[in-house]
Amino acid sequence: MSDQAMDHWTGRLRETAPALDEPTARGFVRELYDAARHDLDVEVSEADFEREE
Repeated sequence: MSDQAMDHWTGRLRETAPALDEPTARGFVRELYDAARHDLDVEVSEADFEREE
C-alpha cells in the first residue's frame, strides 16, 4: 500500500473514530489491508489451480 493510500485511509478511519490515536489507526489500516491482500491472493491461487486442472 502506498504511503498516500495509507494516509488517506488512516485519515478516514480517524474521522469515523476520532478517539483513535494515529499509530493505532495506522496499524488497523495496515492489518486490514494485509488481510484483504492475503484473501485476494488465496482466491487468485485457487482460481489458477482450478483453471489448470
